[in-house]
Amino acid sequence: MLYILATKGIPGVQDIELENKMPCERVLLSSWEQRHCCTLPEDLKQFYFTSDGYRLIWNYEYAGEVLPIGNMRINSISELRRLAGLKSSGDADCPNLLDIEICNQSSSSKMPRPNFGVKCKIFELDPCQGIGKVCLVYMDKCENESDLRREDPKIWLLDRCFEWHFLANDFLQYFRTMLVHMGLPQWQFRFTPMGLTPWAE
Repeated sequence: MLYILATKGIPGVQDIELENKMPCERVLLSSWEQRHCCTLPEDLKQFYFTSDGYRLIWNYEYAGEVLPIGNMRINSISELRRLAGLKSSGDADCPNLLDIEICNQSSSSKMPRPNFGVKCKIFELDPCQGIGKVCLVYMDKCENESDLRREDPKIWLLDRCFEWHFLANDFLQYFRTMLVHMGLPQWQFRFTPMGLTPWAE
């Protein structure tokens, strides 16, 4: 993977850097699953058994200036933190994510979307350099369904307006899509109604 960009022969690409990650220990994965009461999908488990996270960055030289362009990232198991569904112990007058979501709810969507209630479990896979968050989302489980046997999670993008955008049915599909787009800025937004910004295009 270190030379994926160089082998494509793209002029201007330089400073390709791949962080070396050790495989994740099984006990850490088991501990994560027990702590969050949910089972990681098999493809994501196999990924973590190979590498505890992933980060590849690269720069691009344009008009004599070196620009940081490429950024491909998957959080390590310790960084795979839950974003929502947690009760806040802060100021009761301060809105939390669930309050914001209730105010922004739209009935026009046909596809069930993640929510910030306690039943939906959302974990951050990639912070997207601050422009959003790629999330591993376990949707609300059925009443007769246990936490450990709920439907396999999907990959969603949460933008800065707290709108949800579906990206992939599973982790492997998302990871392949990320590699195809080579970590270009805002590539995830190609799959949203707003699309890419003029700069990213």
